[in-house]
Amino acid sequence: MLDPLFRPKGVAIIGASERPLNIGNRILRNLKRYGYTGDIYPVNPKSPEVEGIKAYPSVSEVPGQVDLAHIVIRNSLVPMAMEDCAKKGVKVVIINTAGFKEIGGEGVELEKKVVEIGRKHNIRIFGPNCQGVMNSDPEVKLYANFTFTPLREGAISLLAQSGGVGEILNNRLLELDAGVRMYASNGNACDISIPEILEYMGEDEGTRVIIVHIESLARPGEFMEVARKVARKKPILAMKTGRTEEGAKAVSSHTGMLLKQDIAIRVIFQKCGIIPFTHHEEICRTAMAFASQPLPQGRNVGIITNTGGPAIIATDECVDAGLRMPDLTDATKAALKETLFPEASISNPVDVLATGTPEHYAASIGAMLGDDNINSILLHFVTPFFVDCEAVATAISNVAKDASKPILGVVMTNKENWAGTLEIIRSSGIPAYDFPETAARALAHMTDYSQWRREYAGEKRGTSVEMSLSSIEKARQLVRSCEKGEFIPADAAFQLLEIYKIPVAKYAVAKTGEELLNAAGQIGYPVVLKVDSPEIVHKTDEGALVLGIENDEALREQHRNLASRFSQYNPRFLVQEQLIGGIEVVVGGKAEGDLGHIIMFGLGGIYIEVLRDVAFGLAPLTPLEAHRMLSSIKGRALLDGVRGGEGADVAALAQVILKVSRLVCDLPEIREMDLNPIIAFPPGQGAKVADVRIRKGTRC
Repeated sequence: MLDPLFRPKGVAIIGASERPLNIGNRILRNLKRYGYTGDIYPVNPKSPEVEGIKAYPSVSEVPGQVDLAHIVIRNSLVPMAMEDCAKKGVKVVIINTAGFKEIGGEGVELEKKVVEIGRKHNIRIFGPNCQGVMNSDPEVKLYANFTFTPLREGAISLLAQSGGVGEILNNRLLELDAGVRMYASNGNACDISIPEILEYMGEDEGTRVIIVHIESLARPGEFMEVARKVARKKPILAMKTGRTEEGAKAVSSHTGMLLKQDIAIRVIFQKCGIIPFTHHEEICRTAMAFASQPLPQGRNVGIITNTGGPAIIATDECVDAGLRMPDLTDATKAALKETLFPEASISNPVDVLATGTPEHYAASIGAMLGDDNINSILLHFVTPFFVDCEAVATAISNVAKDASKPILGVVMTNKENWAGTLEIIRSSGIPAYDFPETAARALAHMTDYSQWRREYAGEKRGTSVEMSLSSIEKARQLVRSCEKGEFIPADAAFQLLEIYKIPVAKYAVAKTGEELLNAAGQIGYPVVLKVDSPEIVHKTDEGALVLGIENDEALREQHRNLASRFSQYNPRFLVQEQLIGGIEVVVGGKAEGDLGHIIMFGLGGIYIEVLRDVAFGLAPLTPLEAHRMLSSIKGRALLDGVRGGEGADVAALAQVILKVSRLVCDLPEIREMDLNPIIAFPPGQGAKVADVRIRKGTRC
């Protein structure tokens, strides 16, 4: 538990100072200014008091209970201060001081020493090289941090690896009138980790939504375990910086730990139900909605407006995000027709007109709240000078107070002239946005998260592909038998797929022309001839593949040509049935250290490198995750069938994805595998793997 960090009974500041630009002074003043409810103990051997509070030469001489101690002294003196904290029985220290592993060399060793002292004396460490924490709970009012953004009570908790990013987000939330529940920026995170803090915030009843900023993850597995548990109860909105190669270099130099690549963090977020963001403004605006509104229980949106243009923009944004704009029920239309002006539009969007009265807005909101076709409401209000805008705002506030559906407001106004109107709407709990597209995107994020949580609750976890122990052991023995080389031979790779009941094109491996002719006779023409050599990665590019061989004579000729051209490899040959028709797709897997395997699906064949239309997931996959991968590629319409096309057997493809996921989980020594192309036939006709390449390595 992190109560001594976020709810301490007493706080000591080791390095407290009267100098106003000193970090120790700022922390002390923040604790005083925002009404920290516990005891404050400045520690300064040269001053009898600091900022009017009695000071002590050392923390061990403090008379009262000290749960939390800030250490704001030279890095070389920190170990001694830690020993002093041990004598006093301090439970947690926040080491604001820099000069540890972030500078490398001696700093790394110094940090190790500090960690050893903490473990020896059971002292938890926050930092070093960090800002600190905040907790706006009225029972605590803790501002154990040296930043300047005022502490305002709210329901958004903020966890940032970078103090600079954290302060930007914190300040913006204050400007948006949102407020923060808890705040933490833990710097080097030598002990207390992001997953620990995330779990604590997830258990906090006053936190409704959590914003997380990540530069790196030392233990991604631990983060995933905690994040999935927290996300089942409350939303996590996350930003990962260092997505580009240049950004990654900057992160690496700042923290010394980089989580491999953007794809890895994206699949972690997907697996955990975390909502990803790339812009500060959007993550703050979305947090506003989560903090104040109930979750939508479906994708149907109702729009109310007093001018047409913003409603059209919102409609476009909603539809682009996968939300729906249903028609209103006849009962709702009848009620609106009786109340609104005759010229008003009573379809969805509902336009009450620029002259719409407080009663019109109240009636429209009430009607949509009672309409079973509507799950959420986007409310637009342009403040005309010829309408009593504060009365409209009051009417909106009154009808929205007990709403069971989310209501997001777009108030397009001059904030100075209509400040009272804005305040009335905000005080009702309705988040007020400046632009319709911003509100629509926030609502889309809420809807996606709500759907994920409902689906997660109803979905069976774990693997969905049953495999006998004997089959798994047979697969392991097969891989172990392929001792030579980095790549598994083609026939062994196809055998491996067959063990996992992944359909493959009929094939045979041969060395001589006569063996090839016998194999082709059993398979049946037309056939495909391939050179089977680990040195040949892209068979099409290197001319190591011949399609459409129709008879024995053509097979002999093509075999002679390939045997001559690739004689230096001493190759074997693979002869396969020619798969006619269908759509080429690819399924692959790649090991990513502690994460396990990332599974890929996309349009296949030569288009994989041209279009790069792929989706990723983290094994083990569930059926829901497999189908989401299928539906998330841009070329999904090809799978569904367009312009008279038959489409593809999506159910069969989902099974291939799930079986590949199971395979790599059972055989972690597989580093990479590509099933490319897979020929997906029309619905009900299945899919077959035409080519497979598997690279093995040491056990993950």
